Parts: sequence; C-alpha cells; structure tokens
Amino acid sequence: MLCDIMDVDERRELIELFLRRCVTYADASIERKKQRGEDEEIIAKWLAYRDFTEHAAAEVASGVLDTWLEDGPMPGEDDSQTSDSGN
Repeated sequence: MLCDIMDVDERRELIELFLRRCVTYADASIERKKQRGEDEEIIAKWLAYRDFTEHAAAEVASGVLDTWLEDGPMPGEDDSQTSDSGN
C-alpha cells in the first residue's frame, strides 16, 4: 500500500511539486501560443487550466485536502465509488 511507503506530508509535497510544474509548463505553453498567434479561445482554455492547477496546488500545500491523500475512501464516499467518472 502507498501509505506504507509515503506519509501524508510526503504525498502532499510530491503532489504540490507536480502541480507547480504543471503551472510552469502551462505558463510557457501559453507564451508560445501567444507568440505563434494562436486562437484566443485555445489560449483562454490554457489560462483556465493554469489558474485551476495553481489553485489546486495551493489547496494541496495548505493541507486542506490531506484527507484526499489518505488510503481508503474519501469522507462521504463509499467504497464502491472512487471517482466522479460515473463508474
């Protein structure tokens, strides 16, 4: 199990690092798209992704989502549902 390998603090740090790297990548991608003169609608979607990812990184870093990093179902979630995908 993952909990035997990493504690919640380590998980939080790893996920935050990954999300912050996604933000850095998005920033660079947005700049490239602007330089190439790509469609503003595409750039707007990338900006939304970037802003959401930055917000998620801040929430992870704050510890507010620590229950999401624990093994087992999330609070309010039964064992049969593990995502919002409807499966």
